[in-house]
Amino acid sequence: MDARGLGHAQRLAHLAMAGRLSRRELLRRGAALGLSAPALMTLVAACGGGEDGQPTPAAGNAGATPGSGSGTPASGAGTSGSGSSGGPKKGGRAVIALIQEPGQMSEFFNSQSGSFLSVLVVEPLFIPDANGEYQPVLAAAVPTIENGGISADSLTITYKLKEGITWSDGEPFTAADIVFTFEVYQNPESTPLLPAAYDKIESVRAIDPLTVEVKMKEINPGYLDLWQTVLPKHKFDSTAVTQEHPLARLPLGTGPFVFKEWKTGDQIILERNPNYRDPEKPYLDGITIKVSPEKEATIAAFIAREYDYVYFIVTGDLPALTQAEQEGKPVHVELFDGGASVEWLWLNLSDGGDPTKPHPVLGDPAIREAMDYGIDRQAIIDEILGGFGSLTGSFIYAGWAALDRPATPYDPDKANEILDAAGWQRGADDIREKNGVRASLRFQTIAGDQTRELYQQLIQQNMKDIGIELRIENVPSNTIFGSWQEGGLLARGNYDIVMSRDGYEVDPADWAAIFTADSIPSEANPGGFTYSHWRNAEFDAAIEEAGATLDQEARKRAYARAAEIFARERPALPLYQSAAADAWSTRLKGQRTDYFNPRGTLYSAADWYIEE
Repeated sequence: MDARGLGHAQRLAHLAMAGRLSRRELLRRGAALGLSAPALMTLVAACGGGEDGQPTPAAGNAGATPGSGSGTPASGAGTSGSGSSGGPKKGGRAVIALIQEPGQMSEFFNSQSGSFLSVLVVEPLFIPDANGEYQPVLAAAVPTIENGGISADSLTITYKLKEGITWSDGEPFTAADIVFTFEVYQNPESTPLLPAAYDKIESVRAIDPLTVEVKMKEINPGYLDLWQTVLPKHKFDSTAVTQEHPLARLPLGTGPFVFKEWKTGDQIILERNPNYRDPEKPYLDGITIKVSPEKEATIAAFIAREYDYVYFIVTGDLPALTQAEQEGKPVHVELFDGGASVEWLWLNLSDGGDPTKPHPVLGDPAIREAMDYGIDRQAIIDEILGGFGSLTGSFIYAGWAALDRPATPYDPDKANEILDAAGWQRGADDIREKNGVRASLRFQTIAGDQTRELYQQLIQQNMKDIGIELRIENVPSNTIFGSWQEGGLLARGNYDIVMSRDGYEVDPADWAAIFTADSIPSEANPGGFTYSHWRNAEFDAAIEEAGATLDQEARKRAYARAAEIFARERPALPLYQSAAADAWSTRLKGQRTDYFNPRGTLYSAADWYIEE
């Protein structure tokens, strides 16, 4: 272990000795640093811990039980290790800082990350737990062949809904709402942004108020990811619903809170849902979401207790947050097993969004291969991310189909050889040219994140070293991820390289489908979504094969083939896999962390309470 890694390990030992980490959390964080349990216990003992290496509780914490928050986890799950000195307390408001303000909060109409905060209001039928097993939320049970929820041919899925669920306005939540949601999706005048799993639905029928029958055109492995957002039929007068509708901006839901007001660029106000199914919850009176686009200033304010939660914590935030926690600042950091989303460079392989015409620079496979070898990924982790994060070269890196593929090694000499052989010659300014085209590219990510800007600059220098010019031109989230109708850069193909995170999924079906030709947005397909405007018939065939069966082994083989094609063609380049982490103020209690999504802590907001 290098000096940086040793420093992180020593900070963990001191936090454990101070009683600020449970043994479970100590082992989790140590594993993220590559330390075994015996090594951690030895380090704790060496730093003055108990004789057996167990953390020695600080005064005032004796007898405290890790995970004593108020949340009631699903079977085999746990609450956070921040602890609580008493039971849940009613009242008060939590304050969440939002870095990337979306255009709409409804995920039915918006793919921007900030709209995930709608889970405070809008509940799905199912949520995957920490083991990737789906648990029912609005559904009464997970459909299976054994319980009659899946037909013998796997083409009919029957969803049973829980009794007694109401919308926040008191109207009953029924099967008719799910039927209506599909009718909105089907209406050509609507503007949904939904995963490919919806394309496989043939019909949706309400058998009774609590039973929905969904017939598929073909086998649909994404059937448990459907209905993440359900629309309230009684609030609409037509199935033609666009992103301009007021309920696309601030949706109605069945969850613990209700959207009340949104002042763009300032704050979003949520109040307690008076019709929530558990009359004792939520404990909070409400939540205020403050728009705070400058990431570093936001983290500093969070450490200073101006916010209770930040949406969302990323790898680059962890050095400052773990240091603050060690110093006794009012923050709790939770590290989870494994990793989280990969940071990618999305490469536009089209000329202005026309996939029939190759990009004048990135359309050359030699450029993409040279870039892959020319990036010093380990330097990003070591020099900018404080040692947090890990390297992967795999297109499918999470969930049951995860594949182990090493990252491309940093080899600038090889990168230069590739470009020389492909005819890209250095010009007078040392930037390469070929057939009158300069290897000069726009490099964009979401504005306001200084950590990202630092490794943008590192990558920019890496590329300059091999004769490729990157021009950093960062813009707001809406500009990058806006829909086709909104003129979003990705949707319209008006970009060269965009950097963001994605792909951390239990099932890779929807993630992989993003890179198929059918997902490319156009005037005829305005609801499509792609990162690369890439068309590859061999890749599409592998993805189609993976989606044609529920046999996981057969699907995994097809996805492995797709991943090999992806690695060979390089429509996107992985930089690093984020560390899986979340953080909150020490005054905020009741969090549950038993979710596959590291940001799933938000699903437990009904259990949150404030303890000053």
